[in-house]
Amino acid sequence: MSPSMFFIKYDRSNATYFPGENITGCVIVVLSEKKSVQDLKVYFKGEAHVHWSTGSGNDATLTGDHNATEKYFSIEQSLLKRSSEDEKIELPEGQSEYYFSFQLPMNIPCSFEHKMGYIRYTAKAIVDIPWRLNWWTKSAFTVITPFDLNTISYQCVGIDEETSKDFSCCCLNKGSINVRIKVPTLGYVPGQFITTEVISDIKSPNVNITKISTKLEEEIIFHAQSFTEKAEILLQKSQEDGPIGKRHHTNLKLYVPPLPPSNLEHCGIIELKYCLRVKVHVNGMHTKIDKKYPILIGTIPLFSSPYTSWIQVDDTQPTAPIIDHEPSESIAIKPMPISISGFAEPPSSVTDLSGITQPNFNEFQLTNQSIGRNMPPPSYEKCMQKADNIKDNDDTNFVHGADQPFAPRYPVFNFRNPYQLN
Repeated sequence: MSPSMFFIKYDRSNATYFPGENITGCVIVVLSEKKSVQDLKVYFKGEAHVHWSTGSGNDATLTGDHNATEKYFSIEQSLLKRSSEDEKIELPEGQSEYYFSFQLPMNIPCSFEHKMGYIRYTAKAIVDIPWRLNWWTKSAFTVITPFDLNTISYQCVGIDEETSKDFSCCCLNKGSINVRIKVPTLGYVPGQFITTEVISDIKSPNVNITKISTKLEEEIIFHAQSFTEKAEILLQKSQEDGPIGKRHHTNLKLYVPPLPPSNLEHCGIIELKYCLRVKVHVNGMHTKIDKKYPILIGTIPLFSSPYTSWIQVDDTQPTAPIIDHEPSESIAIKPMPISISGFAEPPSSVTDLSGITQPNFNEFQLTNQSIGRNMPPPSYEKCMQKADNIKDNDDTNFVHGADQPFAPRYPVFNFRNPYQLN
């Protein structure tokens, strides 16, 4: 007999937490008839893992697999109250809920997903059945390590740069181009817009600008022993196509989507960087102007930024659109009293989980109060990069939920007018 339902329910519908917070929730089991079991346990695990292959062909000298793992925690909890390890407990017919509470460590990195590596946090429950196949279920949750841009504001100073280029052919001067690039700040949070001002001036009768483009790019560096591998991802692009006059002034805007913060602090095998790339394309055989600037993505915005203009809303509610949750994540828990002898009572800290729907905003509130601001809390939205599944090497095909995709959620802020400087 297998359970009709067996899954993990977190106290928050978005399953998003900060380091040091308590993760509370329950394991729900629905049975068509009672079942004698040895134990019901839940395992919490946090780890980073990278893997990639190099080379091709059958020759072992031309190929290589590179792997590395960092473990942050591995905790086991029994959810049944037993007088001895050999005692068997009877799970009742119908629905039963077994509560857990686990405190995350402080110095752990932010959740991250990529096909060559991840930083992932999971809970896995097991019903241990004597002399039978055990029941397993697994679920992932997001950890957001705060990154306050105000603490590194000196690294977020904007850009006002001029660059020139001469056009020549067969030792003849064919004119020149002068380009001025202005970016108000290099520090952003998801929900903001990166506005790039490009002022161009061409002094050539035969050369014209064909396109001006800006891109937000992500660069990831994976480490395994003495080997490294890089991956680049185009996140956002904006461009203005020709015809473009000899003298031209344009503003291009890039939306910052849900993203993990820069650097991935506390992770030693994955590095994460962002950059803004500005290109001015010209016709003919002349090379384009191509500039690259580092961008810092945080979880707490710069309060000195001209873009930090908050919408006046009820700050108990998310300020950006709520995206649809999966059925396994969307229902807030309404605990049912458990009075069956032999089962663990809910932890004292878990009395009414239905009222806890957002992460602890102390990190945000403390920063707000220090500068006299009233910053509404962000919403939590899924990143574009996701895992096809959360299956580990030791997970069999019988682990419910391990074959499901998972995308971490990151804080997204909503501003008064993303296209307005004031």
